[in-house]
Amino acid sequence: MIVLGNRDFATGMLLAGVKKSFVFENRENAVEVLREIPRDEFIIANASVINSVPELEQFSNVVSIPDEVEDFGKIDDLQHIIKSVVGIELEV
Repeated sequence: MIVLGNRDFATGMLLAGVKKSFVFENRENAVEVLREIPRDEFIIANASVINSVPELEQFSNVVSIPDEVEDFGKIDDLQHIIKSVVGIELEV
C-alpha cells in the first residue's frame, strides 16, 4: 500500500503504520514515485492529488480520500474509510 497526499494526511497514515507514505509536493514528484511501483499496487491519495496526476489512472487500485475532514458527509464516513483501508479503527 502506498499513500500520496498532503502533509497532514501522509504523516497521519505514516503514524498509523503505512510505511510508504509520500507527501505530494508537485506532479513531477508524484510521477517519480509512481514509476517505482507495480501497476497493481494499492494506492490511497487525496482527491487533489488524483486531480493533479492523471497517471494514477494507469493503476487499478486507487482510493480517493477528501483533502479536508470537512469534505466528508460525517465523521463516521472518515472512520469507515480509514478502517477499510488501514484495517484498524482510529479515533478521528
